[in-house]
Amino acid sequence: MNGSFLLLALASFVLGTGVSAAAQPTDSYPSKLIRIVVGFPAGGPADIGARILAAGLQETLKQNVIVDNRTGAGGSIAAQLVAKSPTDGYTLLVATASLTLNPALSPNIGYDAVRDFVPVGLLATQANALAVTSTLPVKTLKELQALAKKHKMTYATAGVGTSSHLSATYLINVLWKTDATPVPYRGAGPAGIAVASGETPIAFMTITGVLPLQQRGKVKILGVVSDERLPALPDVPTMAELGYPQLNPSWTAVFAPAETPPLVAQKLNDAINQVLATADFKEKITQQAMVAASPSTPKRLMDFIRSEAQIWERIVKTTGAKPE
Repeated sequence: MNGSFLLLALASFVLGTGVSAAAQPTDSYPSKLIRIVVGFPAGGPADIGARILAAGLQETLKQNVIVDNRTGAGGSIAAQLVAKSPTDGYTLLVATASLTLNPALSPNIGYDAVRDFVPVGLLATQANALAVTSTLPVKTLKELQALAKKHKMTYATAGVGTSSHLSATYLINVLWKTDATPVPYRGAGPAGIAVASGETPIAFMTITGVLPLQQRGKVKILGVVSDERLPALPDVPTMAELGYPQLNPSWTAVFAPAETPPLVAQKLNDAINQVLATADFKEKITQQAMVAASPSTPKRLMDFIRSEAQIWERIVKTTGAKPE
């Protein structure tokens, strides 16, 4: 009798402790340091967005927030780390379109963008741009297309498997049906130098890497992948205006591991939306030639991520792209 009572009491204690432990991170969240993992080096769009966000979240959540750069494999190392982290809201991922692109390119990449994460905030979008060296005798995208069909050409991208590489291949080789050759460089900086010098006559890359070159007269930007024309380039049409709505801008977003408690995910989403609404965040993001995102919800963001994953699966299949 006493033994049975003791077992029941012990069981009640264990169950009660489990409930309390599960409730604690939800009810008191956040109660300790939050780590934001970024899969790219300092200075890129993901890292810049993460650092601007971290400063805002510290103010909003009244907790320390740090940025942890875990580079390699196109952001996949960071994604794998966060996917396997505790689901308590203290380890987050700031990622770019590569999060949805990498699994399409390499099915054994080690994570699933839809299954393994809960999106909690979209930070910003960033235009990609198609630029040509200033001496190339074209003024419009249509003229470039005609030239690429007549002559064997090359185009620079920020690297094999990047969104710029696949988007450029999809546009120039698949949609235009040319035999132009992609030349992958190690990042947007080297790709920009290549097109500015004429080493490659065409480049497809993020706007931040090519806009200063346009301003110095080294390149001509013929079109931008953006929802709207850019204030810095009011006379340059968007790719959608030019008849290519299939191409999407780059983006930077925040994710928590799958099975993060809904209340924690919502707290994070609310805090991120508060940061997005501040003039300071908008100003700092704009200074980086990025466009601050509008507040959203985890459900809408998940629908967006599913759509992105499907788009990249289709582009990878159409282009026949393979991992490096």
